Amino acid sequence: MKKSFWVVLTLTTLLVIFSVLNADPVPVNILFKEIEVSLAILLIIVFLAGVIAGASYFFIKSRGKKTKVAQADETTEEINESNAAD
Repeated sequence: MKKSFWVVLTLTTLLVIFSVLNADPVPVNILFKEIEVSLAILLIIVFLAGVIAGASYFFIKSRGKKTKVAQADETTEEINESNAAD
């Protein structure tokens, strides 16, 4: 398996252990309301939000690169066709 899989698995395991050890309720201000949430749940939610944000950024960046490569291929074909016509 890939090394990145094991790194993510290890970090996730450490996060879960850390969260369980810090399961005390903490006050959280959401807009104008204060609620008490378990620190473990809060840490897991923030971790998942970070993973989603990172994956979204990676997806957007990789999609942009594919578009640029496709445009470069079209330009190269046009140049080759114009050179062949000469």
